[in-house]
Amino acid sequence: MSELLKMIPITPEEENRIPTDKAKKALILKKLENALIEEKVLLGELSEEEDLAVKELTKDLIVDDVPEYISVKEVAWLTGLSPQIVRRHCAKHKYIAYQPSGENGTWYIESDQFRSFPNWEEFLQVRTEMLKRSQHTNKLAFQLWYETDIDSFEKEQ
Repeated sequence: MSELLKMIPITPEEENRIPTDKAKKALILKKLENALIEEKVLLGELSEEEDLAVKELTKDLIVDDVPEYISVKEVAWLTGLSPQIVRRHCAKHKYIAYQPSGENGTWYIESDQFRSFPNWEEFLQVRTEMLKRSQHTNKLAFQLWYETDIDSFEKEQ
């Protein structure tokens, strides 16, 4: 892996602005992550046969798109606990979590600790579906706004 990381270029400007070796490695990893996402998009959809083959070969790898942190609401759904109990567990350090903006802020709960839960796969499916719906709603709202904006502009002319 370290040989792969050495192949990712860093500009002289980036080199001058990066404060530590750890930050340099994080920058390289972020660039590699972006390059992988671009390649995945260029790859496009797999056939059903290809998809099944890839899933079979990677079933033991963690290859989902779950962010590093999940919300109190998502943990409540996964565990069957109320959001208040989840917050209490976070405060008592029963979950790996933190509040970047202080005591009354939002909890950021590390997702890795819940991967072994029996309903993890279902959670991922529900989460993905919700994301798709949200993106669709955003697209429709944008289209509506754009059409309304053009109509308003044409009326002013």
